[in-house]
Amino acid sequence: MARMGRMERKEARDFYILIFPWLIVFIFLGLYPLLYGLYLSFTNYMGFNIDHLKWIGMRNYRHVFTDSDAMYSLGRSFYVGSINVVVSTVVSFFIAVLLNQKFKGVGFFRALYYLPSILPITGIGLMWKYIFSTNGGLLNSFLELFGIHAVNWLGYDYATTSLFILLAWGCGGGIIIYLAGLKGIPNDLYEAAAIDGAGPLQRFRKVTVPLMTPVIFFNFVFAIIGSLQIFAQAQMLSPTASSGGLLSIPLRPNYLYLIHAFQQIFAFQRYGYGLAMLWVLFLLTIVLTLAVFGTSRYWVHYESNSER
Repeated sequence: MARMGRMERKEARDFYILIFPWLIVFIFLGLYPLLYGLYLSFTNYMGFNIDHLKWIGMRNYRHVFTDSDAMYSLGRSFYVGSINVVVSTVVSFFIAVLLNQKFKGVGFFRALYYLPSILPITGIGLMWKYIFSTNGGLLNSFLELFGIHAVNWLGYDYATTSLFILLAWGCGGGIIIYLAGLKGIPNDLYEAAAIDGAGPLQRFRKVTVPLMTPVIFFNFVFAIIGSLQIFAQAQMLSPTASSGGLLSIPLRPNYLYLIHAFQQIFAFQRYGYGLAMLWVLFLLTIVLTLAVFGTSRYWVHYESNSER
């Protein structure tokens, strides 16, 4: 017993020794900035008055809900995010199902779909801005081959459509996760379903989809979180993105919530208000995530609850 106690103490000591460097980094580069940002959101911090901060309570948070630009940008974020969640969840799932089949060159197509997920967002944004360009852009050049006049993809009417295309192009990460889940489904289940007379569509509905619901749920939650944080893609499609830097403002249809918060902090030095906007988004994300978790009992099938 004494020997076991010494071994447990040694393992505990080794654990704390190994975790100590990470813990220090997390406290000073993660937890402390997070809590300090929360504190500043209740102050009048403007970037230059750090020595004369004034506690203003919930004023910044109340202003978020009375600021028409903040409410407009939040609505646009929910609109863009909701469509992006559907596309990134459903479309990537069906692409993964296709890529899970055995055909020549499947490895090449898997790599091709995943490639955009590992490329820098700024580079992808500038590339698509060139593709959407009205002056020699690849997309308009292709349309002109069929007699279709050039479309101003980066203009007011098509700005959000271009953003959706850019976002859909980067769904490779979800495809890889779906592929991993599909590989985990035993072939015996498909064979048993085929013996019972189930066709390909029935096997997909009765075997693939139910067993993939945990993976679908995982991707769905992360799609919600990521969609509410869309920033760089809309920023890079702004008219002055290639020359105006980070402070370039997208067209009104692509003026999302994080862009408005970014403008408040870095363009107008309203740090307290901008941080309050970010904390409001954080709370909204938690509420939506918890709501989705609440619905999971009705449609997500786990092995542990198969007897319910």
